[in-house]
Amino acid sequence: MTRRSILPQLAALVLGGLLLVRPVHAQTLELRFLDVGQGDAALIVTAEGKRVLIDAGPGASPVVPYLQAHHYDTLDLIVASHNHTDHIGGMADVLASTVVRSYLDNGVPHTTTTYQRTLRAVEASGALYLQATARTITVGSARLRVLAPPSRPVDQNNGSVGILLEYGQFRALLTGDSEQSELGYWLQHDSVPRVTVVKVAHHGGGNGTTAAWVQATRPQVAVISVGAGNTYGHPSAQVIAQWQSAGARVYRTDRDGAVIIEAKRDGSYIVLNEYSGRARVEPIPAPTARRSDSSSQPARTCCRVCTRGKACGNSCINRGYQCRQPPGCACDARP
Repeated sequence: MTRRSILPQLAALVLGGLLLVRPVHAQTLELRFLDVGQGDAALIVTAEGKRVLIDAGPGASPVVPYLQAHHYDTLDLIVASHNHTDHIGGMADVLASTVVRSYLDNGVPHTTTTYQRTLRAVEASGALYLQATARTITVGSARLRVLAPPSRPVDQNNGSVGILLEYGQFRALLTGDSEQSELGYWLQHDSVPRVTVVKVAHHGGGNGTTAAWVQATRPQVAVISVGAGNTYGHPSAQVIAQWQSAGARVYRTDRDGAVIIEAKRDGSYIVLNEYSGRARVEPIPAPTARRSDSSSQPARTCCRVCTRGKACGNSCINRGYQCRQPPGCACDARP
């Protein structure tokens, strides 16, 4: 496969194919950070049901089983932030088991068998390969602005693809394993806005956060995708303190399991977590679902009935999830 020979016209066709093609019935976008251990995988499901996968963890599980359990047989776009195994280890299996319309990576080759296997899977899937150039991709009602890596030769981490997700007033920023060098490059060459959610770079390692980056983004929620008891010492206590000092609520997949953010176009959101059942390293306060401070809507006093799932605070969640917040105005689901 000739990965650098994609014509601009073909890329334009892909963008057109990702545009909204039917009316919006739901008004909520879901951003789910999957618990994949020491690695990254995040799934975006737009209000129209369009789906984008960013990274696929170190192996096929739990990404492929999750997609299959929810009957997600098509992904409109896959983004591989970079080509380290903890981000693309499960990619070939995703490509083999799912219809994938477009695939984007950082364009930085790697020498591993995992990378070679992934390239073969991309070619076999028929997905259109997209280069990580500065562009905005529209997927349903969501916009994904690509933060391109530096043009000069870089290593995999500092060649990570950044994705700024925009859904109305809601913004989330995911930057793979970017280290301080690439974060500084983006601050100098790109417009990095204040966002609602940041996926903390490099699993919360000390080289994946800077004071300038925290100040520029100033999120309300910071999510660290990290494996329990990893040998790297991730996440750094100093990094956690930096984000907390900026006013962010920090979630981490090794303790909270999957972290699910349900966002509306007005910028309001709730955060839920799906604890995976592993023992905690040490007792910590249970995270609670909360609505964004940017929401000016008063708390509802009426009782909401969940016709599917079960009540969790002011929201209705899947019955298989564990609710970690005080009951709100939502009622238990009907039988």
